[in-house]
Amino acid sequence: MNFDLAFSCILILTAVLYCIMMLVITAGAMKNQKTGQGPDKIENYYSSAKTGQRHTGTAKISVVLPVRNEARVITFCLDDLALQDYPADFFEIIVSDDLSEDYTSEKVRHWIYEHPSLRVTLLQADKISSENAGKKKAIERAIAVATGDIILATDADTVHGTSWISAMARSFRNPSVSMVLGPVGFTGEKGLFQNIQVLEFLGIMGVTAGSANLCFPLMCNGANLAYRKEAFLETGGYTGNRVFNSGDDQFLMMNFRKQLGGGSLVFLKDRNAITLTSPSITWNDFWEQRLRWVSKSRAYRDPWVILSGTLTFGFPFLILTGGILGIFNPAILLLSSFLWFVKILVEYPLVWLMAGFFNKKHLLNYYFAAQVFQFFYSLTAGVAGQFSRYTWKGRSFRR
Repeated sequence: MNFDLAFSCILILTAVLYCIMMLVITAGAMKNQKTGQGPDKIENYYSSAKTGQRHTGTAKISVVLPVRNEARVITFCLDDLALQDYPADFFEIIVSDDLSEDYTSEKVRHWIYEHPSLRVTLLQADKISSENAGKKKAIERAIAVATGDIILATDADTVHGTSWISAMARSFRNPSVSMVLGPVGFTGEKGLFQNIQVLEFLGIMGVTAGSANLCFPLMCNGANLAYRKEAFLETGGYTGNRVFNSGDDQFLMMNFRKQLGGGSLVFLKDRNAITLTSPSITWNDFWEQRLRWVSKSRAYRDPWVILSGTLTFGFPFLILTGGILGIFNPAILLLSSFLWFVKILVEYPLVWLMAGFFNKKHLLNYYFAAQVFQFFYSLTAGVAGQFSRYTWKGRSFRR
């Protein structure tokens, strides 16, 4: 068997496996399409407080907000949380400062002073030390003092509807649920670059939803993640993964799935539970974020997670390789081009489903441009994330 034939066989086999994976995940994402009757227009939902019936549940919730250098946005996030329709006596807010170098803590103290009726706690590390630094440490400090049975984690640069806590809390009425993967979307996007980011992220949320509905979650997002405090302590939390600076959400999710079973982790497809954030403004911000995401992949040990990651990176890598080899063999170029088209086609239903859920179908006009962008940047980031330094919140990390 000559090299061209062997390469073509490997490319076709990889394409078949990737397409099967995507079709299965898409089928999973189609489940529970009618779960939760949220608003028709997400933009209107987040612009003002709702005046409907208040939540009547009694689960105690601890909203954990790890922050670092968030002086610009922290008060807006706290204002959102103050408008929640969940009974004020049954939730608390714990702001855990990860050694901020700006006025974040001062702004939180001032906000607490102006809202004495709410239970808000500001935590700070005892001393400036690398042992106390990092998002995982900040979350652990908050969980240690949390009085709620349910930990609801989010980020300071996010926007929440007034029924966010209520929606996330309802899932825990099922005693078999240990973790809820909440939906995260983008808002305020402008221009081609940000519209492309939104479409790419819809695909990420589609994989999150689809795999979780199949009882084998592959991804989650720390901007909207809830879990039982007892389960966090029982599974050891971040034990074994503290050496990695990122991955507070992903490692915790995989730890829960391994020890408690994939069926105890659910994706909440409810518009009331959506958390919104803004896409990156500059290419550098986007690139640093993706390097941070990729850097933790070397710690993955689960064979199925490794397989899905290998297919996600390997398929476009082989397509690109085929395009280069096609300079010498037009047949390989034709095959690679055809399979790239197949990849674009097979991913569309998943993006379309999530675009409907997040009311972003008008952005599907940018789908092809987003595919071209993702094809090249993902390959570059996939390699660079294993070796390059990245910066986050004023810190520089090797991996």
